[in-house]
Amino acid sequence: MRSFVGIIIIILFVACTRNKSVQVSGRVETGDTVVYFQVNDSLHKFRLDEKHYFSGKIELEKGTYARFIPYSIQVFLTPGEDLEISMNNVRNVSNSLQFKGTLSAINTYLKEQQNRYHIYDPNLYKLNEKDFVNRMRENINTSIVLLEAKNLGEEFTKQERERIRYRVAEQAIHYPRSHVAFDTLYKPGALYDNFVSEFDINNEDMLAFDSYQRFVLTYIYYKGQNFSMRRLVNYIRSNVNSVKVRDYLLSEVVYNYFQENGLKDADYLLAVCWNEVSDTSKMVKIKQLVDRWRKLSPGATAPNISLQDSDGKALYLKDLRGKFLYIYVWASSYGEMDKEVQAEWTKLVEEYKDKNILFATFCMGPSQWLGQVKSLPGEHYVVNNTYAFYSRYMVTVMPRYMLIDPEGRIVDVDAPKPSSSAKLLLRSVGL
Repeated sequence: MRSFVGIIIIILFVACTRNKSVQVSGRVETGDTVVYFQVNDSLHKFRLDEKHYFSGKIELEKGTYARFIPYSIQVFLTPGEDLEISMNNVRNVSNSLQFKGTLSAINTYLKEQQNRYHIYDPNLYKLNEKDFVNRMRENINTSIVLLEAKNLGEEFTKQERERIRYRVAEQAIHYPRSHVAFDTLYKPGALYDNFVSEFDINNEDMLAFDSYQRFVLTYIYYKGQNFSMRRLVNYIRSNVNSVKVRDYLLSEVVYNYFQENGLKDADYLLAVCWNEVSDTSKMVKIKQLVDRWRKLSPGATAPNISLQDSDGKALYLKDLRGKFLYIYVWASSYGEMDKEVQAEWTKLVEEYKDKNILFATFCMGPSQWLGQVKSLPGEHYVVNNTYAFYSRYMVTVMPRYMLIDPEGRIVDVDAPKPSSSAKLLLRSVGL
């Protein structure tokens, strides 16, 4: 009897142990040597053998969505189950991707949904507010009915219902900005606002899902569109109760703000993050960005870059030392300089023509684009390595103006445009 009980205990122990992991395997003939499964914040690496096979286990507490990398394929994994993936054409994932194993039906469904979701319909945002909200509700209800008809299991179906809702919510949250293209006087009404407010912004179980992340972040910007940065941060602190979601939102909005605005209001925002964000990896990301901006602080040596002048002669930024350098950073994709700003630029150049300052346009792109700014007074240069320039000078939006002193030191890497504000800056350095 004792031996029988012991066998039962061993069987139960083995079963429980097995149920804590999912078996993943497959064959991937795309030229890669490794594949990854990203599960929440963890990355699980699997090497392909000489015949392109991989196999292994991933420890899980419960069923969850994961991402198969580097192919951006959404999969669902469940402890105690198995999934086999085969793919032989990275350029046509939809046709070559196949699933086997006990999780094949669920993941074939996800593949079909991913293909369907990627079909973008611009006409959707032409609808008036009432019709748009009704269409969004119809999309949710129809997708859930189709899901439930497949009988894919209670655990997956419960999570997928929420995923469907937030996938539609992500579409919906872009409506105000997109609809303005068709109705320039449009302002979101109560019908739309009530609809997007139905979605829980504290649903941390969905935080690993891309559409949820994009929805909650855009929703925060939507609710705080007229807020200062301090007020937006305080709105998040007051309205987001989930620690994980609050960590995500605070770190993202602060990171995005620093990326576009430099270190303005940095002391306050960093203090909030250090006190509020518990995820240290998110703070590392912000700190790295701040450190990059500090290298562009006033008095720091301006990063050197390779240029071409309007005659095709090669030179470097350091070759322009000897005068103050007021730079207009331009790319043709951003359109021509605003006519009012162009007039201000022309007046500024004329007013300071006898001063120790050079006015220059830095063109992002081929040298032939210089012809589009040749009517502007001043010198014109092509930046040879635009990626390096954007990265070193933290350029994310344009137009961008910079002021560098005669010794090649930064005065202001995000200087005011050529107006009275620019004159105040120039006077502050003795011009």
